[in-house]
Amino acid sequence: MITSARGSELWQRLQGIDAEHPADWKRPGPSPRALRTDIVVALVAVALMAFSNWAVLELRKGADPAEVGAILHDTDPASALVGMFLVPAMYGVAIALRRRFPLWMLVLCSVAFVSAFAFTYLDTIVTQIGYFLVLFTAGAWSNQRALVTLLRIGITIGMTVWALVDSLTRATLVFTFSDGSDSENWITSVFGAYTLLINVLYFIGAFWFGNSDFRRAGQRAALEERTRELEEYTAALADERRLVEEQAIRLDRVRIARELHDVVAHHVSLMGLQAAAARRTAETSPEKSQQALLGVEQSARVAIDELHSLLTTLRSADADADSESTDGGQRENDGASGAQSGASAPSTHTIEQVPALIEELRGAGMRVEFSTLGEPRPVSPLTGIAVYRVLQESLTNTRKHAGPDAPADVRLRYLERGVELDVTDDGPTSLAHAAASKQANGSGGLGLVGMRERARAAGGDLTTSKRGGGGFRVLLRVPYERQS
Repeated sequence: MITSARGSELWQRLQGIDAEHPADWKRPGPSPRALRTDIVVALVAVALMAFSNWAVLELRKGADPAEVGAILHDTDPASALVGMFLVPAMYGVAIALRRRFPLWMLVLCSVAFVSAFAFTYLDTIVTQIGYFLVLFTAGAWSNQRALVTLLRIGITIGMTVWALVDSLTRATLVFTFSDGSDSENWITSVFGAYTLLINVLYFIGAFWFGNSDFRRAGQRAALEERTRELEEYTAALADERRLVEEQAIRLDRVRIARELHDVVAHHVSLMGLQAAAARRTAETSPEKSQQALLGVEQSARVAIDELHSLLTTLRSADADADSESTDGGQRENDGASGAQSGASAPSTHTIEQVPALIEELRGAGMRVEFSTLGEPRPVSPLTGIAVYRVLQESLTNTRKHAGPDAPADVRLRYLERGVELDVTDDGPTSLAHAAASKQANGSGGLGLVGMRERARAAGGDLTTSKRGGGGFRVLLRVPYERQS
């Protein structure tokens, strides 16, 4: 029966285990305070048992308790004295250690319970209450569920059979040897059946209440475990959210720094190149000087426009985030000049604007050779801005490290799987620029870092290297579409 599905469920119920019971859960032992409480309860129980036994003796004869043998066992007074002291002692030990050793104390108390009847122990109230308490505790505290269940089932069956045999024996004796009327005999028999029912309920109740307490303890442990796991999960979520927020802040800072670097470095470098040209031609060719100064003015305006657009974009993104976090709606356009979405300027530069950038640099006096290889194909906005910004930064570095007169070669290749941008120069054109380039390379900068970040963001890679005989090379490879 135990191996079948239904039998297995019944066996678990008999052990006080259900579906909500934690797997391999063991009920922890009692605390020192609980043990002290059990000892006090045991002492009180022993005192009550001794007093009850003595009181019954006094009521029966009023004799000295030492003469109990003459009352109960005329032929063996020592047996009655042993029962009088041994039964309370066993009960005291069993009650005191019932939660510490529940299985063994049930065995001890069962021996004491049977001994009480064998030695005609006169106390029946405290004896039965104490045995009920120990029987209940065994079912509630023992972790040896199979063994304690079999023991309790055996005790329940044995005690029930004992009570049934005793009731039948008494009924037979009453009807056979009693001189009373039939009605009196029937009343006596009904009272015997009632006593039998009380005994059955006594053992079944102790069995059921013990299992219920063990089951509730397991459910509390499972609830506490789930609560602890939920608290840990909540704490982990909070830590992860803080980490994500910190990463978002760092990414925003990197993005802002990269955009500012790309905007400011390019145009300031271009203005410096144009101002130098104006200074050189101021006396010999005022018209060229004037044209160079106009270029400085134009570059300054473009730089201011891009900075304004960048700041407006950042403010708009922050405002949109604040609006969505408060009411979930979309903020209406406030009409501010240059307000755009995150996809607009200064990140509106695309790969189609590369020729315009080359012409702008040539107009400022820089020598740039530009060629396109392959059939132009549409690219994603992320790829377009990456190519544009990497080219812009590469040529800015060429002017800064190699000098304004250093030639640069730019090749844009449309390959099968992506775009390849190849920017090379021949190195510094003067000792001053060579020294400046060495100092800049030694101190490190944000330009190469920003270019690599843009390449990774677009799903590509960036390679930088020194060329043999001087010069520098920047090679960017990015796919047409960012792969997810």
